[in-house]
Amino acid sequence: MSKKNKENKDQNQVLKAWTKISDETGIHVHMIGHIHKSVIKERKEGIKGSSKKLCHFIILDLINNDNGLVKDILANNGINSSEDFGVVIKGLCDEGLLIKEDDDSFDDFKGHFTLDTIEQFIKDNNLKKQMDWYKTFSQFVYYLGFTIIALSYFTKISNKIGWLGLGIAILGWILLKYRNKIESQVKVF
Repeated sequence: MSKKNKENKDQNQVLKAWTKISDETGIHVHMIGHIHKSVIKERKEGIKGSSKKLCHFIILDLINNDNGLVKDILANNGINSSEDFGVVIKGLCDEGLLIKEDDDSFDDFKGHFTLDTIEQFIKDNNLKKQMDWYKTFSQFVYYLGFTIIALSYFTKISNKIGWLGLGIAILGWILLKYRNKIESQVKVF
């Protein structure tokens, strides 16, 4: 079996497991996927995950994805409290997608927040959007290039500098367009 077919088969098994958990819990399958990916990312960074840290990490990922108010995202996806995170993580463990450690307890997820207290939970734990320096730098380069082009068109800046602006703008566009490929090759940002 080719590597691509094996990856597709693995991904199909993951999606089936997410769907099964979604059917059992009433939590939207996309939220289950988000929770699963957040926990995997957290474990790759070597952080030992208590229930509170996992809640922080999942909520912080929601904040950084910038898809709206966290309360609305959670409500629209069937999450009513931190206990629902524990239910999903237990389901992921039961399906073999996550490994439960000896000192893990799903009951620890109780009482961290509810939909009514999520804003206070975010405030009390100082959960803020993290600056995306790669995106900020790439956009700066992109807009700098177009600014140089505009200045060469409207003022007495030479055409050679205008062409340089075009090259800078293209570089910014390439950085934005091929971000995943660049980041996988170079770990600068």
